[in-house]
Amino acid sequence: MWDAFVEAGKVSDPDAPDLRKYASGQALRLIVNALYTNREQKEVILGQLVIDPKVTAVTPAVDPAEATILDCVNDEKWLEHKASGGLANDEAGGRHRTTATVDRTAEGWRVSSFLLEEAGTC
Repeated sequence: MWDAFVEAGKVSDPDAPDLRKYASGQALRLIVNALYTNREQKEVILGQLVIDPKVTAVTPAVDPAEATILDCVNDEKWLEHKASGGLANDEAGGRHRTTATVDRTAEGWRVSSFLLEEAGTC
């Protein structure tokens, strides 16, 4: 999901097909809304996003249909830029404790929800 978001963020494309391939529900709505907002404000997101997800739980234990993932998403070098060039603001990125729920669907695993906490939480 994050890779799809990074790619879509480069051009603020809320219709990027890979978003729907890896995200659904609340997770997809959050990402799409952020990309629409960036498009309206003529901003893009550029740079490197660092993730290191760890599965912390699966339900049920046998043949799981849902997983909980904990990560420390580092967006210190993944920043909003004006589409015309230059940083959009002076807000630095940070390291965010992130908890996600991933559901198994007929098409594969999709992130259905996530909570990205404020910078400095991990």
